[in-house]
Amino acid sequence: MPEVETIARRLRKHIVGKRIACVRLSGLELRKPLGRDFAAKLPGHKIRKILRRGKYIVLELDPKAFWLIHLGMSGRVLYHVAPQVGGKHTHVIVRFSDATELEYRDPRRFGLMAFYEVRRLSLVPEVRSLGKEPLDAGFNGEWLESQLKKCRQEIKSYLLDQRKIAGLGNIYASESLFLARIHPQRRCFTLTGGETKRLADAIREVMRISIRRRGTSFSDFVDSDGNPGENQNHLLVFQRDGQKCLRCKTPIDRFVQGNRSTFYCRNCQRIDGG
Repeated sequence: MPEVETIARRLRKHIVGKRIACVRLSGLELRKPLGRDFAAKLPGHKIRKILRRGKYIVLELDPKAFWLIHLGMSGRVLYHVAPQVGGKHTHVIVRFSDATELEYRDPRRFGLMAFYEVRRLSLVPEVRSLGKEPLDAGFNGEWLESQLKKCRQEIKSYLLDQRKIAGLGNIYASESLFLARIHPQRRCFTLTGGETKRLADAIREVMRISIRRRGTSFSDFVDSDGNPGENQNHLLVFQRDGQKCLRCKTPIDRFVQGNRSTFYCRNCQRIDGG
């Protein structure tokens, strides 16, 4: 989510108020095929507002419609002040009436781009299924405790479920659990009220700091101006396996959990909660 929020903020400075002139497609499918009418329906619309919902960039258009972008594993959205030819992995180029362009690159093609002519964002299928946003006012320990006490999932798996919490990815789940001193394999219902408050506070802190640092860049992420984030230089546990814990000097461990790498400190994040 911090990476998507970073891009949304940059795009607000560049393209809000611009009118779409034309759209060029590579013809290759993304995660879902681009509808036949995608390139035909976007032109003529004006960018009214740019939002973020979970890991989706949402462009609200005028006349009323929504243009949805999800970066997947390797997607990049780049803004250009002059027309571009596009390369091997360029799948969408949107040109505005002032000749500036928005380019979507995606080597793995796991991303998504869609157009919906609906009156409200809540009617967009991908958005309708998303859970609570970590930075919403109602995201706190009390709310989180009410959700976890009836759930038998491992806490890290719960945090990554976009239907429950929108926008929390693998990096930020690991970082938040470390900050809250909670073992990633703890069952949700075993967490105490104090632990859920620590976790909710940790998630919000990790999100805010990561956004301030413009996201985490390892190999793929850059913002719409092509600049990498800075958060990778400040990670507490993620991809630090074998290195000393910054809190207690115990080596950071790594294991596979739900097909994802999990990083934690076995001393600071004990399975028994001690």
